[in-house]
Amino acid sequence: MDFPRLEAMDAYAKNITAKKPNPMVDRGNAAFKEYVNEILADPNHPKMSSFGLFGKQPKDYDEAIARKKFLYYDEYKAIKKKVEKKIMEELKKSSEAQAMQPKLVYNDRELGEFVFDRAAMSLVPEIFFYAPKLKREVDTINEKVIQDGNLMVLEKDRSIQVIYAFKVDVEGKDEPEYVEVNGEASLQEAVSKGIVDCTSNNKKVYLYKEKKPRMKNAVKIIIAMTAGGWTNWENDFYSGVAAGVVTEVLESLGYAVDVEVVMGGGRCTSCGYSLNFKNRLTIGRRFFSFTAKKFDEPLDLDGLLYTLCDPSFHNVKFVSLLNHFFNFFGDEIQDPNSNRGNAGNFQKGAPNATWHGIELEDMTNPLGMYHKKMDWKKGNENLIHFYIHRVASEADVIQEMTNLVLTCENMNLESLKLSKSNDFKFD
Repeated sequence: MDFPRLEAMDAYAKNITAKKPNPMVDRGNAAFKEYVNEILADPNHPKMSSFGLFGKQPKDYDEAIARKKFLYYDEYKAIKKKVEKKIMEELKKSSEAQAMQPKLVYNDRELGEFVFDRAAMSLVPEIFFYAPKLKREVDTINEKVIQDGNLMVLEKDRSIQVIYAFKVDVEGKDEPEYVEVNGEASLQEAVSKGIVDCTSNNKKVYLYKEKKPRMKNAVKIIIAMTAGGWTNWENDFYSGVAAGVVTEVLESLGYAVDVEVVMGGGRCTSCGYSLNFKNRLTIGRRFFSFTAKKFDEPLDLDGLLYTLCDPSFHNVKFVSLLNHFFNFFGDEIQDPNSNRGNAGNFQKGAPNATWHGIELEDMTNPLGMYHKKMDWKKGNENLIHFYIHRVASEADVIQEMTNLVLTCENMNLESLKLSKSNDFKFD
């Protein structure tokens, strides 16, 4: 089932049982709520990471259902910066990127200005307060800096000199280096060391490339939420981070991005419960998808990241809808008082206790083929499709999303070369 928005899917599911009352749905969902509360009440429960990470799990089922805001920005931003740095390093190696390398121009502010040959945007190196003796930046909001003769020093300790410095991300080093601002030569030195943190006239940027026409300028990302009773996969935090990061980066490079979230899975003979297909109870697969971001709409990062990354979204909010959909299709609903099938291995009533999450083979067919078919029907034949599924760690986010962005850029570079070699003239 395909829905235009999460809200539409949620309303549709709840309306099913309102129009088709079923006491099994009510008993099952009550048991599921009890199951979630039991886990969240025990900080040492082995399944705690299914509902929250880094100590940010909801306190109970009701808080999980009510949650709408993304709570993991510190973790997300740290990973995002590493991805952007890696992508910039790789783009600098390509011939197309080399044509976009900035030239340094000395301006009337006595600072170097990055000017791109084909971009109508300048990037100005950001300047930081830095204490060489302490080997760290100075937060001037919390640590007052004063002038002492020709020097800047900390008010609380005048032996600590403070300088203006460029911040440079150096390949192979976890910590940035700082180069004292001292005319154009110091900026050249900073650039020679690595990537200089910059600001633009409208926003902070770590990565910028000219937004230009492309042969393939739209990307559809299909991300699968995986957790289920038998998938041995606790949550999709890093998969969600990957989708959020790559959406931001691709849009900064000029691509239009659509994000489709797919959930669901299926039942096998060991599950003990069947699905209903054409009035026949059998094993099978069932999927639900909704659009988290359309091509032509601005990025709502907070909403997107909550939906994709917060473990409580999929493992509580979506799973709580499963019994409603089982009711709609006529599928068997787990009896909380029965040990039938896999129910004995899980808390009674948890809908995903007798349910497989999305597996790797599902990503190409039927999920990928379905979305490609629908796009072809709409005339969207020039899209680049990517599938994100079971990204296991921060390192995987960095590597896989770098590969995804470079694939988009290389596909366009090859298309551009091909179009230039086939010029047609009409008499």
